[in-house]
Amino acid sequence: MPQVVHNESPLQGLDPVKLISRRAGHHPRQPQKQVLMPTYVCSVPSGLLTAAQKKSMAEAISQIHSEATGAPAFFVQVIIDENQSADRFLGGQLTTNHIWIRGDIRAGRTKEQRERLMLHILKEVSRITAVDETSIWVYLCNLDATDMIEYGHVLPAPGEEQAWFERLPESLQDYLATLGANRNKFSL
Repeated sequence: MPQVVHNESPLQGLDPVKLISRRAGHHPRQPQKQVLMPTYVCSVPSGLLTAAQKKSMAEAISQIHSEATGAPAFFVQVIIDENQSADRFLGGQLTTNHIWIRGDIRAGRTKEQRERLMLHILKEVSRITAVDETSIWVYLCNLDATDMIEYGHVLPAPGEEQAWFERLPESLQDYLATLGANRNKFSL
C-alpha cells in the first residue's frame, strides 16, 4: 500500500515526473512512491516508437482523459514502458507488435464514459503509432477515491472535489492553480 508523503511544505519534493506509480512486480521491500492518478501505463515493444510518438501518445491520452472526465490534464500521468527484458506472449506465442494500455482511474464514471474513453484512446494511439487497432488493448481499472493519494492527500469521492480543494493548504492550491486548476469549480 502506498505511503502518505508528509512534507513541511506541500510543494517540497513534488516532481510529477519522479512520483510515478508502482509497476507490476514491485518488490515489497523497496521504498514505495506516492501513487498519482489517473495513471496510464503503456507497455510497448522496445524500439517500436520514436520519442515524438511517445510524446504525442502521452499528450493525446492526457487530453482524452481530461475531456472525457473533466479532470485537469495535469493530474493525468502516462508512463511508456519499453522494458527491453520483458517478453510478451499472446496464447503462448511471442508477440512484438502489441501495445497494452492499463489505466488506473477513479471510480464513478459511467459505463458509457469509460467506453468512449477507451475507444478514443484506442483510435488516437493507433493513429499516432500506426499500430493496427486490433493490436492495441486498453484496460481501465476503477479505484475508489479512498484508494488513492495525490499531492499528499486522499482523493475525494465524486462530487466532493471542490470541498477537497478548499481543504488543501493554500500553497498547494496556489500551485495547482498555476497548473490550470479552477479555484471556484475544481473537478477531477
